[in-house]
Amino acid sequence: MVMAYLFYKAGFNFDIAHCNFSLRGKEADKDEALVKITAHKYKCTFYSKKFNTKTYAKENKISIQMAARDLRYEWFNELHQNKLCDYIALAHHQNDSAETFLINLVRGTGISGLHGIKAKNGIFIRPLLFADRSQIEAFAQKHQIEFRDDASNLEDKYVRNKIRHQIIPLLESINPSVVASLSHAADNLLETEKLYHEYIAVLKKKIFKKSGHRFLIDINQLMKIEARATVLFEILKPWGFNTTQVDEILESLNALSGKVFLSSTYKLLKDREKLIIEKLEKAENNTVYIYKNTKSVKTDSFKLTLSNLKKNNDFSPYSASALVAFVDADKVSFPLTLRKWEKGDYFMPLGMKKKKKISDFLIDNKMSLFEKAKVKLLCSEKNIIWIAGLRADERYKITTQTKHVLKIEILPLSK
Repeated sequence: MVMAYLFYKAGFNFDIAHCNFSLRGKEADKDEALVKITAHKYKCTFYSKKFNTKTYAKENKISIQMAARDLRYEWFNELHQNKLCDYIALAHHQNDSAETFLINLVRGTGISGLHGIKAKNGIFIRPLLFADRSQIEAFAQKHQIEFRDDASNLEDKYVRNKIRHQIIPLLESINPSVVASLSHAADNLLETEKLYHEYIAVLKKKIFKKSGHRFLIDINQLMKIEARATVLFEILKPWGFNTTQVDEILESLNALSGKVFLSSTYKLLKDREKLIIEKLEKAENNTVYIYKNTKSVKTDSFKLTLSNLKKNNDFSPYSASALVAFVDADKVSFPLTLRKWEKGDYFMPLGMKKKKKISDFLIDNKMSLFEKAKVKLLCSEKNIIWIAGLRADERYKITTQTKHVLKIEILPLSK
């Protein structure tokens, strides 16, 4: 109400939006009535919306306070998206910022949680952060600005109210200006946070890179950083990894490779020299059947095409790409199967006369656990024709006796 008065006196072009969370019955309706009268007095457009906050909180399994916050911010964003306003002004003050600072400190947070409340954050502005609650209340009394108190603000069942009614007064007995001091400390930490993120970005360039659909962190370079836990947390945070997992990942760096860590959407593999991050994929069927007239099949990661060729004097069975294989069509039996490799699988690598386990072949090729998990085998009955994209089998190669050729090619999925 004080902020609206100041906007009116300053001649700003503004409207008023009011949320009725349906939590206090008639008292909430009286709040809305007062705001509506005030908007009319200031010649503002009045927007109001009533929410069923308790139902929303129950459906989303969150607290009433979080439900009310989600609902109002979602509505505020709608008002902006519908071009009804340029900014949303919120009347947070110094006490709110100090309380937020202490709540985050008690719960445990990194530097990003200690900068208090920002004066501007996107479309949201907070013009009253220069003043504390007592100053605003005194201003309202002096200028006879009518306002209403929310009775729930007097209860100590919420963490914020416990901080407000118990902790802040105790700190004020030590330092009467503690609210201003905490607000000033939060401002300083905001500047510190900016420097912090700038240096994290410098270190990230040294140890982190993207490789196709994967993200790689150089373990040797990471170990040279003294504050490696902090750096690793900031790198992994966007992928949903938490501080406990970061500690576990760091502990694994001196152990054998192969350990996997999961967030809700990504997986991280501790490989020999790299930490490898990939998106979790949907489970796919283990086996795809390919019939004689099938021209192509799709997996989650690639498309496989098949075409029949006639062998003639100009035909060459060699390809410059590992993604193409030529086999003797008369030696294969349909339906072919495309499946994941399993322990105990073996084949006869092209150019060799002895059998080799698939697991040994993958180890020889220094494939990571993630890469191994994606390997597919193209099979005729129980025999392997091709480790897709890697190596064909000697038993199905093109010879002088070959009359018909089956060309098999891997293509990327179209986006």
